[in-house]
This record gives sequence, C-alpha cells and structure tokens, in this order.
Amino acid sequence: MKKLTFIFFLFITCIQCYAQNVYKTPSGARYHLSSCRMVENVSKKLSGVAEIKAAKLTPCKICKPPPIHQLKKGNNFADKSVGKASTVRCKGTTQKGTRCKHFTKLANGYCFQHTKQENSRATAPKKSTTSICGARTKSGKLCRRKVKNGGFCYQHK
Repeated sequence: MKKLTFIFFLFITCIQCYAQNVYKTPSGARYHLSSCRMVENVSKKLSGVAEIKAAKLTPCKICKPPPIHQLKKGNNFADKSVGKASTVRCKGTTQKGTRCKHFTKLANGYCFQHTKQENSRATAPKKSTTSICGARTKSGKLCRRKVKNGGFCYQHK
C-alpha cells in the first residue's frame, strides 16, 4: 500500500512540474515562462495551446519554455503578469549623461540602444580623472590641454 501511495504521489508531482503557465508580451511574437525577465513589465497570461497556435507564437530564447506540443495547461491560478502600462520610458543614460527619451515595451525597461546598460549597472562605473598635460611646448611654456587618466596629450606622447 505504501508503494502504491508513493507511486501515485510521484505521478502527481511529475504532472504538476510538467504543466506551466505561459505569458505573452503585447508586442511580442513569443511566449514566456513566468520566471522570464521579459514578463516583468507588461504581459498577458495565455489560456491554452489553442491561443498560442492562433497567435502563431514561438518559444522565447531566453527562458526556453517547452514547445507547443509539450505544453499542458498549468494548475497555478495566480496571474504573474504584473505590468500596467503598455510602454515605459527607457532607464538608460545617454553619452551626455542625461536620461534616454525613448519609450520601450521591453520588460527590462531599456530601449534597443541601452539594453547593454542593464548588465553594466551592477558594476560601479570607473571614474576617470582629468588633468592637464604639463609638457613643455616649443615656446617653453607648459601645455594646458586636458587629458584623461594622467599622462600627456596627443601632441606630446
């Protein structure tokens, strides 16, 4: 009897692990797992395989959900799509140091030009020091050009 109960419990656990809820971003052509970073901003919970096939969605390459033929309807009724706005302003900074003015529908909050900044935010930016060249010119005076990180200017290297 204990073996039968154990086998039944194992069978139920496998079915629940196999069944997952999938989500779609409004502008996207892919479906995602609830743990995917693309679901964070705006998303819609998909009700089933028929809806995925009707929209001709493909699996996300980031979170790698199971293919359509392996999907089962999830038994988790909690909707993890938390987005409220269709677009958000990019969190990236431009080369001038100002905030980017683009709007994005991507969940990470960065536009196509600043998606690389998402990973670089974790590390502290290196501060460059500015100083004056200080080399002697032909007239005998000190060069007054600004240089980054010490050293000499392009003319006095």
